Amino acid sequence: MKNLLLLFFLVASVCMSSQSTPDLIIKDANILSMTNSTVVMNKSVAVKNGKILQIDDFNKIKKDKNCKVIEAKGKFLMPGLAEMHSHLPDENKADTVLLRNVAAGVTHLRVMNADLDQVALKKRLESNDKSISPKLHYSFILTKDNKYTEAQFDSLMLEIKKSGLSFIKLFSIANEETFDNLMNSANKNKVIVCGHFPGSINIEKVIYSGFKSIEHVGGLDKIRDSSALLISILHTKEKEVFNCPTLDWDIMACNLQYPREYKHRLIYYNAPKHYLHRWETEYNKTINETGQEKILATKEKYLPSFKNKEKILKALYENNCLLIVGSDPGGVFQMEGFNMYEEMLNWSKAGIDNYTILKSATTNPALFFNEQDKWGTIEIGKDADMIILRKNPLEDIINIRTIETTILNGNIYKKTDLLKKM
Repeated sequence: MKNLLLLFFLVASVCMSSQSTPDLIIKDANILSMTNSTVVMNKSVAVKNGKILQIDDFNKIKKDKNCKVIEAKGKFLMPGLAEMHSHLPDENKADTVLLRNVAAGVTHLRVMNADLDQVALKKRLESNDKSISPKLHYSFILTKDNKYTEAQFDSLMLEIKKSGLSFIKLFSIANEETFDNLMNSANKNKVIVCGHFPGSINIEKVIYSGFKSIEHVGGLDKIRDSSALLISILHTKEKEVFNCPTLDWDIMACNLQYPREYKHRLIYYNAPKHYLHRWETEYNKTINETGQEKILATKEKYLPSFKNKEKILKALYENNCLLIVGSDPGGVFQMEGFNMYEEMLNWSKAGIDNYTILKSATTNPALFFNEQDKWGTIEIGKDADMIILRKNPLEDIINIRTIETTILNGNIYKKTDLLKKM
């Protein structure tokens, strides 16, 4: 079977390359395709119209004088990152946030809340080919105020599809009847529902309802009996429910890195100095206003809850459950896009292996959106949304911070150039 697949890709590569020449080649890179944990050394990737045309030795790729070549000898090439839990600010700040994400190597972003009209943003970005933005997966935000019947939800599902929104993000739910109406309609209309765990609903009911992803390990974090927790974890695996832990939100919201550890955050490696100065000023003001003793007391009180979340993440991992990386940035020392690095490092500290972390930031997000045939791996015919790194993140996840180039929609973005625009 493996030989047949290899033959298929070789034939496909020859056929596609014979039909056209690429407009871009990433030359002599070490490729983390994310189809497995193997690094393919010193190969070149040819791109045509934003799609991967060929993966081969550089001298075997047909090219002409108009083809742009990126020299990547000794560097590492992998699929772009997918930030699976991020919020967008108001219209005045949105473009800067989107630019930060691209600078960090984020090529897909799941919008979990927004202070702007997402449909209007979608239209604006689609009408302006100069916009610098990841590929956005837009949401309809559902709250407890939406007490709909199943018929009303059916109408909403049609409007969501018509508007080009990707999913429903559940912020809160009115009651169990509304939840039943929501999930019956969503399953019937094939619309993804994910988000906060609906606290008033039994966790087994949520898992078996078709709910696609649970944020912040909600529901699971309330189970105190270890046997009951394992049963629910195994059921999430059975029903293919994704989990998006967002550990970094807890770390910064509850000052878990105070008073010194926050100085070692990876953001100090990438953020412009004026950003760091502003965050330091804001953070010190908060500490002074709240009081150091109160900050430390709150930290100590919350630490057991955080350790429990780490334990749940490790259990989900050990039982081969579906995981997706989302960093939920918004506080000080949390720069959109770059906060993915912090979250990935948090996972590593919780005992998750590097390949699983990278998979949860690339292939699993594509699987979440049922778009695994389009993106998430480096394979012929897929979107050529990729990142170039100086060091191998499979060896050490901290190397994710060495991303230096993002290739997105046929455009090449240097991190240093984008950071200068901020």
